[in-house]
Order: sequence, then C-alpha cells, then structure tokens
Amino acid sequence: MRAGFRARLRAPEPILGTFLKIPSSRPAEILGSLGFDFVVIDEEHAPLNPETTDAILLACRVHRMAGLVRVRQPGDILRAPGSGADGVLVPHVTSAAVAH
Repeated sequence: MRAGFRARLRAPEPILGTFLKIPSSRPAEILGSLGFDFVVIDEEHAPLNPETTDAILLACRVHRMAGLVRVRQPGDILRAPGSGADGVLVPHVTSAAVAH
C-alpha cells in the first residue's frame, strides 16, 4: 500500500499531479491508473458541482490517489474534507491574516 499523501509530499522524491477541470470522474480514473500521486479538482475555474466533486474524489480513493479540492471561496472549505478530500487549496489567500 502506498504511503499517505502527506508523507509523500514531505519526502524528497518527486510526486506527480495535475489539475482537473472536466466535470467527470473518468479523467481521475485514467490518471489514477497511470500512477499519478494526486489531482487538484479545480472548483474555482471549472463547471463542477458538489456531486461531481464527490464522484471525482471517490475515483481518486479507488485508485489510491490523493484528491485535493481548490474551492471557490473560503465558505466552501469545510465541505471538501467532508466529501473525502485529502486537502484543500483556497484561492486569493495572500497572508495568514486573510486566511482567518
């Protein structure tokens, strides 16, 4: 079994990932079968709804590939981990003060 995403991210070996903007789980399934380590599901710039993101995250889990979600706004942060995301990217955060 592969090590967790956090451990692989901290390890000195490179990891392979990409952004997903297609509202379907098929690209995640293909990337997972090719051995990608992670994908960033880009809700900010793509026509993705929560149900589609959930399906993509499930495909990631099946292929033991980390699924990160780039949310549209800070109010969406809690939904992503609740859907099974391994991490969250929050756009437009320029400092720790903005993150609070």
